[in-house]
Amino acid sequence: GLAGRMQLYPLHHVLSGPYKIYKYEPQHITDILEHLVPTNLLLMVSSKTFEGTTDLSEKWYGTAYSKTKIDDDVLQTWSNPSKSSTEEENEKNDNDWSERLRLPERNDMIATDFALRQHDEMKFPKDEPRLLKDTPTLRLWYKPDNVFEMPKVNVMALLWTSTAYDSPESCVLSYLWVQIVQEHCNEFTYLASMAGLHCDLSNGRTGIEVHLSGYNHKVNVLMERIVHTMKDVPTKVKADVFERIKDKIGKEYQNFGFAHPYQHAFYGGDLCLEGTKWSMEDKMGALEKITLEDVQYFAKRLLSRFQVEMLIHGNVSTEEASEIAATLTNGLQPAEPFPSSHPNLRVVQLKSCQDYVYRFPEFNEGNTNSCMEVVYQMGPMELSENALLSLLHHLLKEPAFNELRTEEQLGYIVHTAVKTSGDNIKGLLFLIQSDGFDPIHLDERLEAFLGRFRSTLVSMTPEQFQSNVDAVVKNLTEKNKNMGEESSKYWQVVTNQSYIFRKFTLIGEEVSKITKEMVLRFFDKYVAKGAPRRQKLSVQVFASQHIERIGEGVISKPTSEADGKETGNDGEKKNGDGSDNVVFITNPVEFKRQMSLFPLAKFVDVNELAIDLAN
Repeated sequence: GLAGRMQLYPLHHVLSGPYKIYKYEPQHITDILEHLVPTNLLLMVSSKTFEGTTDLSEKWYGTAYSKTKIDDDVLQTWSNPSKSSTEEENEKNDNDWSERLRLPERNDMIATDFALRQHDEMKFPKDEPRLLKDTPTLRLWYKPDNVFEMPKVNVMALLWTSTAYDSPESCVLSYLWVQIVQEHCNEFTYLASMAGLHCDLSNGRTGIEVHLSGYNHKVNVLMERIVHTMKDVPTKVKADVFERIKDKIGKEYQNFGFAHPYQHAFYGGDLCLEGTKWSMEDKMGALEKITLEDVQYFAKRLLSRFQVEMLIHGNVSTEEASEIAATLTNGLQPAEPFPSSHPNLRVVQLKSCQDYVYRFPEFNEGNTNSCMEVVYQMGPMELSENALLSLLHHLLKEPAFNELRTEEQLGYIVHTAVKTSGDNIKGLLFLIQSDGFDPIHLDERLEAFLGRFRSTLVSMTPEQFQSNVDAVVKNLTEKNKNMGEESSKYWQVVTNQSYIFRKFTLIGEEVSKITKEMVLRFFDKYVAKGAPRRQKLSVQVFASQHIERIGEGVISKPTSEADGKETGNDGEKKNGDGSDNVVFITNPVEFKRQMSLFPLAKFVDVNELAIDLAN
């Protein structure tokens, strides 16, 4: 930290001291190297095999240890590696060690050009990218760094392809392929990191993402090597690498059962709401039967047909941005994708005035925490409704934590958030994890809090309400702290294909127009008990000490209409008076088969964001 540096550097160098060399003095380097010799070596070895053989004890912690002098013969061998100590060792050495021990090849990814690129301020605004190319296989967004003025660039590419997630097997194969590519990239990613360049690959429901960042001068060298590695997977992947990565992924899937209950609650909610969300059981079953040949065939199919959507943001010219994009597309040479095969993220549309409950036991029987996640689904929203949701969440967040965690002490984790399912389906999320109370009780206490919250909102003074409005506006319109944060905001609206690059600023402008009455109407429409558009999903994870309540209220068999009740699909309970309308979900797959899906967002015409470089 900064305080520690003040002990090491003069005051005017405390920020730059660890990074900048002000004067090149080769003699200092030579002096240090002269001390890096075997006779000046302190070698530390830690092992349980030394237990009972040590003769010293560390002063503060009582750690047992011993000191031993390195044998002179060993030091002699290390000091003269070209001269082996025995004839047998001589026979084993094919070459002289003095020839085999050498410095690595020159790192060709080290930047030497740090000049800042010039650009037309009239063509490129400071708060949104421009469309540079739009073809059936490439859509390229470009944004020069006209804010931070750093010699760096962020490159983000999404290979849109349904092949990556069209079945549990494809999902697992995509993950295997990404891990194998990253394994092969290790040959050069260390050198890249030493040169200030970084890369990351990931798979998702819409395809494969490739992210590069760092100094702009040699970023295309790194892109070229990644592309070659991606292409070479079918021919270069070895059986031992495949088996090792397959085993690693298998353990990762198994370890999900030991994750925190709140992670299991999120998972359960996504299983119910996302049209194509493969269960962990399906993925584990698919992984078990996948072979090396499956990966080799899949790698060819994955890269055969897709569209690249790319954002290049930073210190590059339009020509350099086009060259980086061409390295990816020309290297992989994808065929034009079929319009009907574009990946679509569909979301289940819950029915209004209906509560849904999905219960299951905590996967880890040894974990004593239960958890409840509640989502009040609202659907696709215009900017004005997004603003209302943002402000409502801000108003709820602090009192929810204070009342449910601090005062009622329901659990250590009390969390609220604005949830986005798919690309654009909004909702309000509450989560409580507790080892003292069961999820049914947590749900009841949440409903009680929301009832009290409305009264709190009604009694809020104009000054208090305006203070909250100002806080939300300030947060939404806050300047980006760095180029990475700026890039991430642009990339979010590229991948959800809304292309509203000034989204946060525009929502901030809408928030400033909101009145308390507007928030109350919004709350009464979507959240309040009995609200006309209330669509509630409650995911309840039961720890072993609360498991006796897991079946409470669930109807296992249809009841007669004479009782004033009727049952629907998947354990639904409907009261004749409409006072308690609850659907108990027992099988998310079967539940989703019977539910409507939200329509997809309309395609956005991006031509108005295109840049004409000719003028």
